[in-house]
Amino acid sequence: MEHKLTGQLYSGNDLAWRSKDKMHDLKVGFCETCGFHHAYPYPDNEFLSSYYSQYVIPFPLHQEEMYRFAGIVRSIMKPDSSIIDVGCGKGEMLRALREKGLNNLYGTEFGSMYDTSKKLEFATILPYDITQLCKWSSDKSKTFDCTVLINVFEHVPEPVSLMRQLKSIISPGGTLIFCVPNDFNRLQLTYLNKTKRKPWFLSLPDHLNFFNLNTIDGVMTKAGYEIVRKTVQYPLELFLLQGDDYIAEPEKGRICHEKRIAFENSFREIGAESDLEQLYEGFTGMGIGRDMYIIAKPTP
Repeated sequence: MEHKLTGQLYSGNDLAWRSKDKMHDLKVGFCETCGFHHAYPYPDNEFLSSYYSQYVIPFPLHQEEMYRFAGIVRSIMKPDSSIIDVGCGKGEMLRALREKGLNNLYGTEFGSMYDTSKKLEFATILPYDITQLCKWSSDKSKTFDCTVLINVFEHVPEPVSLMRQLKSIISPGGTLIFCVPNDFNRLQLTYLNKTKRKPWFLSLPDHLNFFNLNTIDGVMTKAGYEIVRKTVQYPLELFLLQGDDYIAEPEKGRICHEKRIAFENSFREIGAESDLEQLYEGFTGMGIGRDMYIIAKPTP
């Protein structure tokens, strides 16, 4: 695929987070071909395999968000619906899904992480990446009612191609549900314009793709899906604009997280979860929220 990056380009050396190896060749910009910001050229498979062989998830989904995401899945699935968590890690999301009453669970992992996840007794864990999973699905004539991916698409080269591949494992009438960061959102841009800092969220090489609520519809259309619902996590960047600058002062990050949890628990403690979800739907309409949850159906 020919990529065409336009607008402001960001240097890989400026954005490298935990590894500067080979980052000097990379730029990040908005790609007219793909319809979202991404790194270019994408790192090769040899580099990515080496990098991820030693990878530790820096900011895993917090338990509260795990259960919220699992609740969204449960709201549209039956207890015996077949659900696969692609890139299931240690199985945290699978555990949350089980606790929500879902019992037909699968997961995929490979490398050393598979050795951990395969020990789960309540789920079938497959040692495959996405391409291998699609071949297995075809060979076994096995598809799934719901395919789940938590923070996967921001890490992989050519994510639209992988989204298209995943259509083959989704049962007729089935659903794709995934979580990705909401980057280049208006709160982030306001903070950058105010402080003149570099975009901290462009954390190469961990993240290669940078979607947001304004671009994700076009991305999913290109991949052959129709979005049926979008929602978001709490917009943590609000703290940046209220004096709690956890970018300049990382020690404030934990304090901001605790404030966010206290805010959400205020609703949960009085049984007002629906009000909280309605608030997040409002944030979604404004284009703000730290991560976004996308529920989509394959189109013919």
